[in-house]
Amino acid sequence: MWLPFSLATIFFYGVGQVFAKETRAAVPSANLLLLFGANVFVIWIGYWLALGDAGHYPTSAWIQAILGAALSGIAYITYYESMKHGKISILGTIAGAYAPWTVFLALVFLGETMTIAEGMGVALVICSMLIFMRTAGTNGDRKTELLGIAFAVCSLFFWGTSAAVSKGAIEEIGDSNFIGVFAVVCPAIWFVYWLASQRGKFELPKADKRILELSLLFIALGGVTMYLAIANGPVSIVMPITNLYPILTIAAAKVRLKEKLNAQQVVALALLVLAILVFSL
Repeated sequence: MWLPFSLATIFFYGVGQVFAKETRAAVPSANLLLLFGANVFVIWIGYWLALGDAGHYPTSAWIQAILGAALSGIAYITYYESMKHGKISILGTIAGAYAPWTVFLALVFLGETMTIAEGMGVALVICSMLIFMRTAGTNGDRKTELLGIAFAVCSLFFWGTSAAVSKGAIEEIGDSNFIGVFAVVCPAIWFVYWLASQRGKFELPKADKRILELSLLFIALGGVTMYLAIANGPVSIVMPITNLYPILTIAAAKVRLKEKLNAQQVVALALLVLAILVFSL
């Protein structure tokens, strides 16, 4: 069952990111995350109420689940901040390339192994990151683009760590209960972030509200299918495959947002896509 859930994740995340960038506008990230938190709470808590159980599990497992959800919640904050400062085809691809870090953590803490191909994938990702940093500013302000890349890299590490931690928690309490934990923890984090940064001031973006809701809905659904894929397969395989979604994001951004990349950035994206494909072998 991990394969269809992985394919659904590719679709939801790939298209959802483009819609998110389209509605990003000048509205603070905290306002969008507040809306996203409402979608996550309704969808994810509904899933938990339908399929969760009231079994007794070790306290350590619940703490691990809370930590995994919290890391993902923080990753969303840095990801939405990154979208202020560059092209979604670049930033979304960087943030989504957390498979090497997840595989490394799975190797060290979950007892999984890394193949030669996965090692090659790590090297390709590093080369791609270096090219992105070198070419930042060729189509705009260098300081701004580097800040966007920095936020995206933070998301990479937070999401990668979250995936490894969440896998351990899901093995203990089950995917339904983990999704229930996520439905409470992440919206709470985003609500605190909104209060701290906006002091209770809320503003909707001046964009198509239908596209806005589609972006929030797709990303929320993508989170559910990703954790279902993790629950049904080894994280060292599931993460590289679900990380194929940037390919869909790049294609959709080129068509819908008319984003243009220079030759070096195209090479960097090609290396990153190649790394993802190598991880999927």
